[in-house]
Amino acid sequence: MPTEVLVMCKQCGRPQQAGAGRCAVCGGELPDAPLPHPVGAASTERFLSAEFPGGRVLAGEGNRLSYRPGPSATPFLLELPGLRRLSLVHRPRYEALALTAAVVVLLPFVSRQGPRVLLGLLALVGLALAFLVRRYTLVLESTGQVETRWELGTVRRGSSQEQRLRSVWRTLADVVHSRGVKVSEPPV
Repeated sequence: MPTEVLVMCKQCGRPQQAGAGRCAVCGGELPDAPLPHPVGAASTERFLSAEFPGGRVLAGEGNRLSYRPGPSATPFLLELPGLRRLSLVHRPRYEALALTAAVVVLLPFVSRQGPRVLLGLLALVGLALAFLVRRYTLVLESTGQVETRWELGTVRRGSSQEQRLRSVWRTLADVVHSRGVKVSEPPV
């Protein structure tokens, strides 16, 4: 039977279950504490630890994968034996095309040459942002066919951040594939 780990709230001093992030009584931040590993965990060896833009953290240890979406967010935990499929997807930042669309709408109403040139340059910046930057998402499907999406962040194509993200992906893909999980490779 697993042992429950308790920590004391920094504000009100009441005991709380470890890993909750915030006190259920006063909402104060709880101190970190090591969580017990599930019964039957093969290893507690850390196989992955990566930080991404925006304070996102992806870590793998033993039979667990954890994702923290921000610097002060509570991490999400996933047991690897319950994972059925894993894929990494990326897409251009289509939101930047809204800038280009707004400029195209404004262009007919501007008669002077200087502002028209600036608007044209702004439209080109929107196009460049849309196709030179990618948003990466890790898609996990559990054995219950529940799909979870973890946003890894937005990086510039060909940058060192993108190379690092792909390196982290290869490590994660190799580990989960060796455990019998179906892995979908992203296109380049």
